[in-house]
Amino acid sequence: MSSGLSPENEQFLARAVSAGVYHDRDEALDDAVNLLRRREKLIEDVNHGIEQIDCGETVPFDLSEMRAALRRNLQSR
Repeated sequence: MSSGLSPENEQFLARAVSAGVYHDRDEALDDAVNLLRRREKLIEDVNHGIEQIDCGETVPFDLSEMRAALRRNLQSR
């Protein structure tokens, strides 16, 4: 199946497969599509956050609480 990728992207895929990053071209393309999906979700989340800010739906930023929450999260893994 032809993907219509540019020669540069085809070469990039070939190098990634030959370096062992991926088992084959299909795995590399699957990973690329998954990254695009994650990017799309991130953009949606950021836009939602901007809408919340515009509507005044914010909470005070507390750096020490954020650090504590991150530590708790890391310890629970």
